Amino acid sequence: MRLTEPLIFSKRWLTLGVMGVLTVLLAWQAAQLRIDAGFEKQIPLEHDYIKIYKKYEQEFGGANVTLVALRQTGPEADIYTPEFMASLRTLTTAVFYMPGMDRSRVSSLFTPNVRYLEVVEGGFRGGNVVPADFRPTQESLQRVRANVEKAGIVGRLVGNNHDAAMVYGELLERHPVTGERLDYVDTAHRLEEVRRRFTRQTKFELRLIEPRDGLPAGHVVATRYHDPRGLMFRFEDFEYEITGADGGTVDRTVKGGALEVVELDNPDYNPNVDVHIIGFAKAVGDIADSAIEVFSFFGLTVFLVFLLLAYYCGSLKVALLPTACGILAVVWELGLLHLFGYGLDPFAVLMPFIVLAISTSHGIQITNFWLLESADNGLGAFDAAVATYRRLVIPGISALATNLVGFGTLLLIPIDIIREMALNAMFGLVAIILCKKVLLPCLLTFAHLKNPGKFREHQHRRDRVLDPVWHKLAKITDRPVAAIVLLAGAALWAGGLYVAQDLKIGELHDGVPELRPTSRYNVDSAQIVNDFSIGVDVLKVVGEGTADGCIEHDIISLIDRFGWRMANTDGVQSTLSLPKLQRQVFNSYVESNPKLNALPRDSAALVVTVQPFPSSTGLLNKDCSAIPVLVFTQDHKAETIDHIIESIEAFMAELPPDAPVKFKLATGNVGVMAAVNDVIEDTEATVLIWLFLGIGLCVFLSFRSLAGLVCVLVPLALVHVVSYAVMVWLEIGVKFSNLAVAAFAAGIGVDYGIYIYSILEENVIEKGMRLREAYADTLHQTGKAVIFTAATLAATVCTWMFSELQFQVDMGILLTMMFIANAFAAALLLPAFAAFLLRPKARSADEGAAAVAATQ
Repeated sequence: MRLTEPLIFSKRWLTLGVMGVLTVLLAWQAAQLRIDAGFEKQIPLEHDYIKIYKKYEQEFGGANVTLVALRQTGPEADIYTPEFMASLRTLTTAVFYMPGMDRSRVSSLFTPNVRYLEVVEGGFRGGNVVPADFRPTQESLQRVRANVEKAGIVGRLVGNNHDAAMVYGELLERHPVTGERLDYVDTAHRLEEVRRRFTRQTKFELRLIEPRDGLPAGHVVATRYHDPRGLMFRFEDFEYEITGADGGTVDRTVKGGALEVVELDNPDYNPNVDVHIIGFAKAVGDIADSAIEVFSFFGLTVFLVFLLLAYYCGSLKVALLPTACGILAVVWELGLLHLFGYGLDPFAVLMPFIVLAISTSHGIQITNFWLLESADNGLGAFDAAVATYRRLVIPGISALATNLVGFGTLLLIPIDIIREMALNAMFGLVAIILCKKVLLPCLLTFAHLKNPGKFREHQHRRDRVLDPVWHKLAKITDRPVAAIVLLAGAALWAGGLYVAQDLKIGELHDGVPELRPTSRYNVDSAQIVNDFSIGVDVLKVVGEGTADGCIEHDIISLIDRFGWRMANTDGVQSTLSLPKLQRQVFNSYVESNPKLNALPRDSAALVVTVQPFPSSTGLLNKDCSAIPVLVFTQDHKAETIDHIIESIEAFMAELPPDAPVKFKLATGNVGVMAAVNDVIEDTEATVLIWLFLGIGLCVFLSFRSLAGLVCVLVPLALVHVVSYAVMVWLEIGVKFSNLAVAAFAAGIGVDYGIYIYSILEENVIEKGMRLREAYADTLHQTGKAVIFTAATLAATVCTWMFSELQFQVDMGILLTMMFIANAFAAALLLPAFAAFLLRPKARSADEGAAAVAATQ
């Protein structure tokens, strides 16, 4: 206080100047912030499953899968029509040449890695399912139909009812040459353009108005399947390629203002097809596109906070100051985020709301005490600001320190996206300390009122209405009432613990739960699951044996037995493995005799069965020392994943120590989800222990008493338990996208507790007031601000229920409950504990008389 008070008040113009310069610099940084999504940020790279994933990523593919399904919707019953095949060929080409796509992993009926094998009189015959000389004649179409059956790809690349076809692709996290990270939002937009290419009747060519870079006027720079002429079209950048001096291609950009848009008929339009797209990139893109809507909710939140503050303060001018400082705190947070080299992840778009909420909480407390000093003590703007600063700087910094500790505990979770969200929140807390604890008191010194008498009358009128409520609520400090309140709290705690036993780690719904069930992505996901025997949800278990293991009967038979066990496990849609296909090949040698649907024991015979499957199929590595089993799951719900993992571990436990195959978990996107769920489950308890230990240490150092520790910490823990029970009721699993909410709940709750207890302790210990009177006065001073803060924040997050993002809806419901619960816990349980724990200091007669006089 001795250091900071002169800087804020004696040199306030210098302080405002420095803060103004910092605001301009950080606003400039915030303006450059971009959406930054990444697949590897969301996986625990040190987990055993992920080590297997990285080890075999190049050979067996990664988990960043994109599926594009083309479905026949017209009167034709199947895909074997000239129009459908033309659309599928074009779709395959579009996916193949998409930036970031691993072209060696693209599969469809038109790619050469999809082949068939059949037995003929002279031996075997095989080839591409769609021949290179394919022409859309009836004879060729029937040939393709026959080849599809021979290839055994029904349910994978062709729909179960032959009414849809799949293009399968995998995205690379980084460009293999430049090392540049993939732009997931741009990729999602490109995928959406692929959909429009077949479902929109018109296309739009963007042509140069004037010659440029050696290209003539009228040269087509880009083609879009939606009208690009939006509000910012003239200022948008469009990329095109020119031929460089060395004969290679060089990327160039041109502004929309230098282009003309020509609308034409779309030759690829097919009224009888629909396109369904799923995958991580598409999900991230859809979430990111909703970020504009999320920030519109941010604007609505700020507006509602300002209106409620104006009503509470009775002055638009005074209400504007904490609101403006809250906005600045968010700007500073985003600026610091970019300054330290981070972007805003789509799954972290709610972090600015968290910063605004914490900022609002502290802003209301500071403004409330300034109002109190102005109305009750008749101080001017400057003196009221100084008095407020002296009263609240210590509890305020203590509360923010506990917030910092709370978010810092998230750094213990070894998942980059969670750590990034923790750093994001911590940047926000640094901004709040400066904007709310330095800038706001400084600005309040200039809040001169035109009619101080009217202003004070508004404060007194409000207090006269609330004072009877505070005196009735102060009865909680009577020990019999306090005992009843504590017993009710204990019962609520027990009930919360009982319900929270059913809390799940991971997803609880089909599709992407961050999006609405009716969103296009989730509709696409449900359609693909319905049409095919596979989906984007695949768990790959790697069977490690010896070199040339695919011609060793004991190795492949064990892998085949494992695949059969998995295929008959609840939650598994289908399986695929090299031994399964080897059986089909061998069975073809014996005219598909069902009695001989088995793997031969002779290695020479096995050599023949493995020849049709090169390592490029992803079914074996180069020396056949590792063979993956692809387990396609019905969904990626937590229960499904847990059950399948348990079944795999049970099978592995049954094997003898000298088994020829060691099964290794896991790769595929379900393997990644299993690793994430495993890490969260293993670290959650540790994080919570450190969270409450850190907060408890901060609280103890603030008040130096067991009473302060219990009064602040126990209500906080109760709300945490209740929040888990509410998550069970709302069917929300614990995931990285909502994990920060636990720390956030602790942050808001501890703010309430520290502000209330600091005044209560001062009244009882320093002023010698009886506990009941002390608590009534505490509620008069700070309790009304706590209740108002909770009501304000709850009212603003209620608007989130209208969002298109399901996880924002869920967080809106959860946070509304937590804001109210934290306020009630602090207002009811804290004084109940104080009734048994808080005692005034022993005083001499003179000190007692002076204390009584000070209260009169």
